[in-house]
Amino acid sequence: MNSERECYGKMFPSVVEMTLNKPMAGKVFGYEMYYSGQVAQMRRTTVNDDAWQECLKCSHLDACYRLSTGRMLMELAVKATPESLYG
Repeated sequence: MNSERECYGKMFPSVVEMTLNKPMAGKVFGYEMYYSGQVAQMRRTTVNDDAWQECLKCSHLDACYRLSTGRMLMELAVKATPESLYG
């Protein structure tokens, strides 16, 4: 495992606390959500093509992608859990 690399397991930005009106980015993937009041003006995902090409050349791509995806899925599970279930 190449955990020494700063980018390892960080292809996606954190989704625990979604940030509005500011671009959020991981090493490769990101999102933007712009709101005016409570009305969504724009929501979109982004891909850094240069970073993706760099990742494709990395010998640890598969493990890094799996870790990145697992981290994001765990963050989504925590975010989706109702606060009433926390003890």
